[in-house]
Amino acid sequence: MNSKAKRKYLRDRQNILADQYEKQLRDLTTTEGQIFTKLMNRATGKNVYEIIKELRGGWSAFWWNLKGKMADIDLKEKYDPHVNRTDEYLESLLQSNWNSGYLQPYPGANNFKIYK
Repeated sequence: MNSKAKRKYLRDRQNILADQYEKQLRDLTTTEGQIFTKLMNRATGKNVYEIIKELRGGWSAFWWNLKGKMADIDLKEKYDPHVNRTDEYLESLLQSNWNSGYLQPYPGANNFKIYK
């Protein structure tokens, strides 16, 4: 795609996603927002800051990171269950819920490797 078509596609896609998920994301508590950023990092291999920077640019990512820090959410924090005890607990919850059938794993969930 040329740059103009790419911008239009991204803008249209962003509007569709905003209409679909914005209300739910705005209603998240601080703790839920922190968990959401961790799960995004686990699922994509990129932290939320990198995703915003890639799609919207560095300036936008800077401001979203600043807003996140005001809400005690670090968009640059990596998901690492071996270093962070909260991540270890989150990984344990995910695995037990997937194994019991309570939750269905997302596509590619089994590709996540936990390195020691």
